[in-house]
This record gives sequence, C-alpha cells and structure tokens, in this order.
Amino acid sequence: MQHIDFPVLLISASDSSAAAGMQVDLRVVNDLGHPARCAVTALTIQGEKGLLGIDPASPENLVRAIDTAVSEPPGVRAVKIGLITGENAVRAVSEGLSGPACQGIPIVLDPVMKSTPGSKLSSEEARSILLERLIPLATLVTPNREELAELAALSGEGQGSEEEMAQRLTRKGADAVLVTGGDDGSSICMDILYQGGKLPVHFRHPRIGDGPTRGTGCALSSALAVFLARGLPVDEAVRLAIGYIAERIAGAAQVGSFRLLFPGKDARSSGKV
Repeated sequence: MQHIDFPVLLISASDSSAAAGMQVDLRVVNDLGHPARCAVTALTIQGEKGLLGIDPASPENLVRAIDTAVSEPPGVRAVKIGLITGENAVRAVSEGLSGPACQGIPIVLDPVMKSTPGSKLSSEEARSILLERLIPLATLVTPNREELAELAALSGEGQGSEEEMAQRLTRKGADAVLVTGGDDGSSICMDILYQGGKLPVHFRHPRIGDGPTRGTGCALSSALAVFLARGLPVDEAVRLAIGYIAERIAGAAQVGSFRLLFPGKDARSSGKV
C-alpha cells in the first residue's frame, strides 16, 4: 500500500477568484505531497476591484467540520488558520481546536485582515477575539508588519519596536511569531522569526517579479503547516517554506492585474513564466 503523509487541516475562507484563501491553501498542501482536510470559514466574492461580498459559515458547521477532521482516522498532523470573518466564527474555531484531539498539534495562524487589493476582510471585534482566543493556541503566528501593528494596538500596549510587538504575541501564548516583509515594497524582503527567550532569526531574500502576487501569505502559512506536520523545528520549517514560496513566485504568471502562484499549467515544469 502506498504511504500517505498525514493530512493538514485548513481552516480558511473560499476565494471566488481562486487566487488566495482555501483554493491556494489546497494547492500548496497537495503540491507538497500531503492530503488536506478543510473547514471553510466563509464564502467570499473577490476580484480585481477587491472584496465584493462575504457570507460567513455558521459557527455550528465550523465546529462540526473541525471535529470531524481531527477525530476521524488518521487524524491531522498540523492546522493552518487563515481568514475568519466574525467574532462568533473565531469563537467556534477556538472551541473546535481546544479539544483533546488537538493537543500537541502544531497550529499556524495567519491573521488575515485585508486582501491584496486592500479590502478589509475582518472586523475589529473578530480581531480582538482572535488575539484572546486563537493566539494562545498558535505554534506560529505569521503577520505582515501592518497586521502586527494592528494586533499590538488591540493588545492595548501601544506600538513599540517590531520585536516588542512580536514578543507581546508570545506573551499572549504564541510559541513563535514570523513577521513577513513581502508587503513593504523594498527590493530585499526581510522576514524575521521571533521566539520567546531566543534571538530573532532573519531571513533575507530578493523580491521576485513586478507588482503584487496574490495568495503569498496564504501559501506561506500553508507551507509552514506542512513542514511543521513533518516534525521539523520552527526555524527549519520557516526556511523551507520561504524557499518553496520563492519558487512559486518565480513561476507565477500575470492574469489580469495580478500575478498568480498557480495560474494553471505549472510554469516550473514547462520552463515558461
């Protein structure tokens, strides 16, 4: 019988453009050789004009989907959490992941607040509850610098240095925080891993391509969940996930106004971009 790696549970929203969200999460996990299980937090309508509509899933269905994923054989080896749109949904995800079947499973939390076109995707109330209920469950939180500042403001402690803001999240219970630099527009991207009691680890890499690439944050957090599912330490999982995303960006193709990580035919194997 062929060996199948353990599934990764994806908790995120469906994106009608298929350029981000659950659609990209699934592609990444499968591309890296793992099966996936899913709990869809919302149906979103997105396009080049940004967010056009959003329909959150019921909290009851979220709890049932998570419980089914983690309790049925062979279970799951890691969890990725993406966009959650309402405070009741955040509570439902927290409830679903707090049971005994989830103890010891690595959880990657991508605190999505805006889409690449700039539309707000999450309410302030949902972000506040996320800070209190989900960050304490997280093995790794992956905010960009704007998201980190928003979470720090919600904590009530003001801004401070990047390291101070990241350490506040570890004091909230997160094991580690990866602050991503892909959105700051510089020619060199700087991602910095903060872990309580350890020196920060810097990951420098050149910016690839012109213009925004949709779905990179979703893809990175999903890749991180895969590598943590394999039992790798956090810093090694970060290194491998960044390398994987860099490959995908190098093979991205322009579709409309955005570069897509998975435009259709795999540009890496065809030699075409």
